Amino acid sequence: MKTIIRGLLTTVLVFTFTMVPTVIFAEKSVNEKLIGEYTKEEVSKQMTTTLQQELPELTTKEIEIIQTKIDNSKTINDIINKYTNRILKDLSSDKVENINIKNDIATILEENKSIVEETLDRKIADEDYDRVIDEIVNNDALDNAYKHLIEDTKNNMPKETKTMIEGYNTITSDQFIITTIIISIVSIILIALLKKPYYKWIVNVGIAGIISSLFICLIGASIVLLLNIVIDTLDQPISISASPMFVTAAIMLIISVVLIIINNTLDKKLEQKQVKA
Repeated sequence: MKTIIRGLLTTVLVFTFTMVPTVIFAEKSVNEKLIGEYTKEEVSKQMTTTLQQELPELTTKEIEIIQTKIDNSKTINDIINKYTNRILKDLSSDKVENINIKNDIATILEENKSIVEETLDRKIADEDYDRVIDEIVNNDALDNAYKHLIEDTKNNMPKETKTMIEGYNTITSDQFIITTIIISIVSIILIALLKKPYYKWIVNVGIAGIISSLFICLIGASIVLLLNIVIDTLDQPISISASPMFVTAAIMLIISVVLIIINNTLDKKLEQKQVKA
């Protein structure tokens, strides 16, 4: 009976060891790469359009330099991360709540005035720059475009897709990851209590790690293949690599092999003690 329970607990470890890195990788790939890059492009386009309208002395090259520098700023990346999570939440909810993209864009411009001045190699009068920001704050076009985009997508989205998004939001939540980690720890403790001598739990962890590393490679490659197909259809100039998943699998495999070697070493020492006794 104990053997069956240990087997079930080891299977649970295979599931949890596979799920945690897979979920983290999927969230980063979808949120940061797929949705994040698209959102950043749209926000960036709105900013540069407004700058060109309100500061006509800016050349195309100067606009491109400003756009590149702002795209790499921490402020815009923090804002984009907020909206990538918001997009997935809105797609799975019944109602799209009010959104203030325009205020966030204004914040980005406020915090990056020095970049614009540096590119122009001159100071910009506060009233001129405030005019640019006011133009954005008073323009509801981007907020309305977001709402229409979400509503149109939801209306044309099959029920199965909405269910998939709801499932994705659930498994990528902090609560799910924390729960999975707790399940792993509890399973290891139970295996240790069920198996003697005291160190034998590392065999089950090692076996679970080896199997999980194979699953991580396969799932990682599948996720990347699927996402890159989606990216191609959207004509986005980005690609997603499975390298993080392969590296994770390799580390897990090495640790698992080391654990099994440690177990074998401890077994030999225990046998030697029993022989001497």
